[in-house]
Amino acid sequence: MKIVFLIMLPLLIFAQESCLTCHSNTTNIDPYHDVKSMGCASCHGGDIKTFTKELAHKNMVIDPARLEHAQIFCAKCHKEIVHRVSKSIMNTQSGILDVLRYQFKERKSISQSGGIADLKKIPSSKLTLAEDHFSKMCAACHINQDENIFKKAGIVKRGGGCVDCHRVSKGIIYKGKHPKIIHPKMSIKIPSSNCLKCHNRSNRIGLSYFGKFESEGYGTPYKDGKLTHKVDKNRYYYDLPADIHHSNKSKLDCIDCHTEKGVMGDGKTHLHMEDAVDISCADCHNPTFDKSSKYPKASLLSALHNIPLAKDIAISRRKGSPLYNIAKDGKKTTLYRKRDGKKFIIKPLIDKPYHTSPMHQRLDCTACHSKWTPSCYGCHEVYFKDGKQYDWIKKRATNGQWLELRSYLRYETPALAIGYNKKIMPTAPGCQVLMDIYEKNGTHKKPFHSFAYAAWDPHTTSKESRSCKDCHFKPQAIGLGAGRLDIKSGNITFTPLYQSQKNGLPIEYPIDALIDKSGKEFQTFSRESARGFNQQEVKKIVNAYKCIICHDKWSDNIYRDFNMSKKMFKDKKTKCSRELIK
Repeated sequence: MKIVFLIMLPLLIFAQESCLTCHSNTTNIDPYHDVKSMGCASCHGGDIKTFTKELAHKNMVIDPARLEHAQIFCAKCHKEIVHRVSKSIMNTQSGILDVLRYQFKERKSISQSGGIADLKKIPSSKLTLAEDHFSKMCAACHINQDENIFKKAGIVKRGGGCVDCHRVSKGIIYKGKHPKIIHPKMSIKIPSSNCLKCHNRSNRIGLSYFGKFESEGYGTPYKDGKLTHKVDKNRYYYDLPADIHHSNKSKLDCIDCHTEKGVMGDGKTHLHMEDAVDISCADCHNPTFDKSSKYPKASLLSALHNIPLAKDIAISRRKGSPLYNIAKDGKKTTLYRKRDGKKFIIKPLIDKPYHTSPMHQRLDCTACHSKWTPSCYGCHEVYFKDGKQYDWIKKRATNGQWLELRSYLRYETPALAIGYNKKIMPTAPGCQVLMDIYEKNGTHKKPFHSFAYAAWDPHTTSKESRSCKDCHFKPQAIGLGAGRLDIKSGNITFTPLYQSQKNGLPIEYPIDALIDKSGKEFQTFSRESARGFNQQEVKKIVNAYKCIICHDKWSDNIYRDFNMSKKMFKDKKTKCSRELIK
């Protein structure tokens, strides 16, 4: 009897995994990954049929969430998601690399590459300037980075694959007579702080959404013996108005708007971020509803977020994603915050002339409702050939060192231009490259400069729109830059404030100017559809000021039928006709 028991004992233990013999005091990852049910090896690998530590840990991986491991472990249950994430821009970063090659004048057009995967195959000595810059200055924000690198560098951890977004707490190991492992917690209720780890550079939408503007190195305010407003150890910020979706009662997180398909990928490779995003303002404020029963994923995700699944839910217009937290509630539209399921009523798009007028049909919502945008002028890229710097892709220091400087930073009412969606959008400097290279012998040369603008949603949405005067007679809004704009005898005159050549820049136009008064474009865009206003558009925008001087509110009668008002004006049937028509 005793012999039989001894034989059966290992079998009883194997049914539960031998891992749990030593790791019985391990907490769960989350309610859906129970350690006692799933064990350890299903995620971490190893040998579950041995009691020797060395053998049990053989071929075990500490971080199964790294994408190369996720394809083996996570894909057992999440195969489709792992496939999509692997092809997403957050993993490949192809768009950043491809635009950089174009801006560095190494490509005549923007063509899609394999991004990081391609650069892994190229020896360090063969990298172009753009590729070397990307590897050392950009590739740190890559969801599959090695997290240990950041620990050594003393900066915010990124990478780790799936955990880069989904991990919400650190793990702790308690050693001793009764060892215990507090497993890192995972959640689909991703806090915005996880998004902010990466989305605080480039167009800085993460900072802007929370009302933070990166300062030009000023470490104020100074409080209680230390600098309080720090983005990281070398960067500081000012407090500005936050996006209304954060500053109002709802205090929405990034995930309340952005869908899992838009963030984690849709299985296709995309060249630009806006190609991957699948939401728009109208999806919430003028939603298209459909039966939730048609979307099995909606039922699953709403259950995981503890959100009641409505009979009718909103569907994104771009890619048909089920917005399971946007529900039809009688004649109202309700949003459920994913963090805690709290309910809020969404204000619908108001059917007023300023929204419905044909004059404004080309306007993107962001053109009027963006409060401010961060504008970073003059990227001085200095390259030292005799230096060395850490390459985030090669995982070691390689020859060549970069120093990135800027002319100046501004927060201002956005300049406007034709965006990637062929609508009028906010725009700001995309990448104004002023290149300086120092050879190994100390020789200095300026090989090129390349100035560009980019259109995007700055994530500084305000309930109040910008004024008519701000758009129609503010030179910055039109794209002329800061200065004095005037109309004399029907002709537009403009005197710029910024003098580039007097400031030592190798350009004849103001650094903050996208176009001149005739619509001549000074700076390029990295999108085929995007451009500054042409001469006809500039005249049309500025000429509207003749009416706006007196009729500066949409409640004015002339906007009820503007075409009729214009006809009456031309026929000299209005009070102001005779005076203004001269």
